[in-house]
Amino acid sequence: MFFLWPYLVDFVPAAFRKWVAMGLILMCFSPWFLWEVYFPPAVEITAYSESVNYTFLDSSYAYDFAEMNEHADWVYMDENADWLPRSND
Repeated sequence: MFFLWPYLVDFVPAAFRKWVAMGLILMCFSPWFLWEVYFPPAVEITAYSESVNYTFLDSSYAYDFAEMNEHADWVYMDENADWLPRSND
């Protein structure tokens, strides 16, 4: 934005400068927005006042994370998840 605006400011009428600046900002950020939509991160972390929630896109990542941190008191796996290993008994 800072690199392009000095070259464009003389060509844009004063009444439309704010709109053109907003459009230019959206145009510059659109690759990042599109990347986040089509290639979301593998884990989403939500922090609450008393806890942190980890949401994994891939269930194997979630299971591996829980296995690596099984000694921690704060780690538990949702019993209703269909990807958890089931015992045969």
